Amino acid sequence: MIVNAVSVILASREHLKSIPGIELASAALFSERDLPANIRFRVTEPDDLLSAQQDERLWIAVNKKKRVVGFVAADLVDGEAYLQELGVLPEFGKKGIGTRLVAAVVGWARDSGFSSLGLVTFKHLPWNAPFYAKLGFIVMDAPEYGPGFSKLFDDEKRLGINIENRVAMRLML
Repeated sequence: MIVNAVSVILASREHLKSIPGIELASAALFSERDLPANIRFRVTEPDDLLSAQQDERLWIAVNKKKRVVGFVAADLVDGEAYLQELGVLPEFGKKGIGTRLVAAVVGWARDSGFSSLGLVTFKHLPWNAPFYAKLGFIVMDAPEYGPGFSKLFDDEKRLGINIENRVAMRLML
């Protein structure tokens, strides 16, 4: 089974160069209706990746051949843990790697003393909100959003993402 052949570890500096390729490959799974052309080919700024790596908020999934096949980044929003981005190379999808990457963030959030882990995702795509729901995340209603979550939605709207297709979710820890 592929999951046993993949290790999830904190990213080192040498792993950072692999992440943009995973971001681009993952973005290719989305339709242009979901990810407009102006953001489809955006990747995380190198300084932001380095900051996440240095703060130990960035994990990678690496196979036995030392190839980075997935990653997850965490941050803080509204004073709580936030799953910022998750990506797995499409050819390694549906093999439990994403679940293991989420588990790394959940462990970090618990160990750091946070009471919840939030995220924003697409509600109509099976590998987005339904995936997180299976892991125990529940949909947040707009009145539950703090200013950070509201800003995330405002920023996405400015970028051309249809926020009617987006949902905030939270896992209580």
